[in-house]
Amino acid sequence: MVEKIIVLVIVSLGILIYDVPKLKRTNRRERIVYGMLMIPIIYLSLIYLMDLGWPSLDELFHFFFLKPAQQIVEAIKIPK
Repeated sequence: MVEKIIVLVIVSLGILIYDVPKLKRTNRRERIVYGMLMIPIIYLSLIYLMDLGWPSLDELFHFFFLKPAQQIVEAIKIPK
C-alpha cells in the first residue's frame, strides 16, 4: 500500500505542478469544470489506493452494454 501511495502522490503532484499555474490564469467557470473532472479521478484513486470493491467505470459499461453487445454478436454470427 505504501508503494501505491507513493505512486499516487508523485502522479498527483505532477498534475498539480503542471496545472496550477494555468488554472490561476483561467476564469471561474473553467476552474469549476476542472474540479468536476477531478472528482472521478479522486474516486478512482481511492478505489486503487484502498483496494475497495466499489463500482468502477468498467462495471458500469458492462451493466449497460453487455446484453446489447451479446445480441449484436449473436445477430452477425455466420451459421455453420
